[in-house]
Amino acid sequence: MRAIGFACVCALLAQLPAATQARDCVDDASTSGITRTIAIEQNDGARFGKLQYSQTAPLRDKEVVLTFDDGPLPAHTGKVLDVLDRYCVKATFFAVGRMALFNAPTLKSIARRGHTIATHTWSHQRDIGKIPYEEAKLEIEKGFAAVSYALGAPIAPFFRYPGLNDSPQLNAYMAARNISVWSVDVVSGDTTADMTPERLVDDTMNRLRRMGRGIILFHDIKKVTADGLETFLIRLRAEGYKVVHVVSNTAYLPDVELLAKINFGDSIRTVAFTGRPVGGTEPLDLSKMGGSVDYARTERVFVNGALHKGSPRLNNTTASKRFPVKPNLAEGVTGNQLLLSGEAAAETGSIQPKTKPR
Repeated sequence: MRAIGFACVCALLAQLPAATQARDCVDDASTSGITRTIAIEQNDGARFGKLQYSQTAPLRDKEVVLTFDDGPLPAHTGKVLDVLDRYCVKATFFAVGRMALFNAPTLKSIARRGHTIATHTWSHQRDIGKIPYEEAKLEIEKGFAAVSYALGAPIAPFFRYPGLNDSPQLNAYMAARNISVWSVDVVSGDTTADMTPERLVDDTMNRLRRMGRGIILFHDIKKVTADGLETFLIRLRAEGYKVVHVVSNTAYLPDVELLAKINFGDSIRTVAFTGRPVGGTEPLDLSKMGGSVDYARTERVFVNGALHKGSPRLNNTTASKRFPVKPNLAEGVTGNQLLLSGEAAAETGSIQPKTKPR
């Protein structure tokens, strides 16, 4: 009976409507702080970030992707969101599952303001690449389930390992699940002891100049990040860097067999972060975890002048630029242009010393 129930829930996942989003400042080229939006294809679990992998995100010279880990945490995440709003910039937030459950209103605020929601495991287990394989899979899937459940809506199938501690076996698992793995190109260093906002901005800009483009890692739970972010965005603009927003046109779909093994009331840490007593946690409503994703807020996604068959039809709240031919990546771009990852030019830039962040 239990298996039948789970199967029925899974059958409903693809039928769920995407959440409606209000008009955003990025819809207007005169106010948008992003140069374009890139819809990343998830097939075979692509991996991005030259700190670990052979490629970064499909970016042009002087384009960056802003990412924030470990939250949400209301005070600091809220200030980060306010700064991003002020400059009409979008980012990707890799939320920790238990933090998302405890701070669901902040998580929902991130999504409501138009940012991409991704995951960073359930409990930020830094040695995830070394623990038993089945345990690691549960830690990953539990994180996705918790974040999606806290949000009450589909989330992107984007994942970042805590401490960037991957393993070949886990990378193969992510590829089989069509979940993309996000490392970094530029480490801000905001977890360094005695870091100041001024040094944070200087260090991050110096590393970015050496790379020329890339995925930047911050932590929205850090006060120094919240305090230094505005100056960093001002410096980015002054030096000619442009922010790109990465989205997904597919959603995370739960592995029902694994989720059936998950108990969110199985530890004291869980009680501390959720406020729910052991044994008193209600079963997860899996219907909140799947379905289509409306991150792109545009009617269609075009690839090489043709409608990409793998992309769902999304609601028409933005007039997307349509290309009769393959777009020229060297041309100036304003507003909310959509490209798929396969259309980007090859990456350039030196690789940073491979020092993993916390």
